[in-house]
Amino acid sequence: MAKWKKRTYRMPQDHEWKAAPGNKIFVADRGAMQFEYPGDWIMDFGESGSIKFFDREEADADIRLEVSLIYVPPIDWNGLSLARLLEDAALSDDPRDLTERGRFHHMKRATLEATWLEVGFTDAEEHRKAHSRICLARGPAAYTFITMDFWADVAPRARKVWNVVLDTLKLDGSNQDRLTLDGRPQPPKLSMN
Repeated sequence: MAKWKKRTYRMPQDHEWKAAPGNKIFVADRGAMQFEYPGDWIMDFGESGSIKFFDREEADADIRLEVSLIYVPPIDWNGLSLARLLEDAALSDDPRDLTERGRFHHMKRATLEATWLEVGFTDAEEHRKAHSRICLARGPAAYTFITMDFWADVAPRARKVWNVVLDTLKLDGSNQDRLTLDGRPQPPKLSMN
């Protein structure tokens, strides 16, 4: 898993990255992955190379969004079912006593393909009804694993955030070296041999 470093850059006045009002844009590895999230959320580093986002301080959070970026060799992975991968990797060994399991949702646009579903369970520590949305998405040279855990009583708010994240998700590991920090395409480098 990747080791993350958080850096904050001042954007030039004429930059081209625009988020919806109230949102921020998360960018990983110079544009390999990006999406919008609520601007007042708190970002933190996960233990295994993931990035976590909370709707308030972690101890009091009602919603946690977590993302991981995974690079893969640039071969055609289209024959490998995302639903099957998600089933095998995330659901087969889920330690929670799942009480609900939704259907798989599929999304495809340009070079991005994603599959996700929602599960329900009762939190063992809090004894509260909770939900998880779990997504696996792939682009030309990278995958992302996205989870969102939330209490049942904040489900409408959590689902709106989920929709924003998936609607704005860009995953293009193959072009990571072509983006400048202001989101403009970088001119191709010329090499002479």
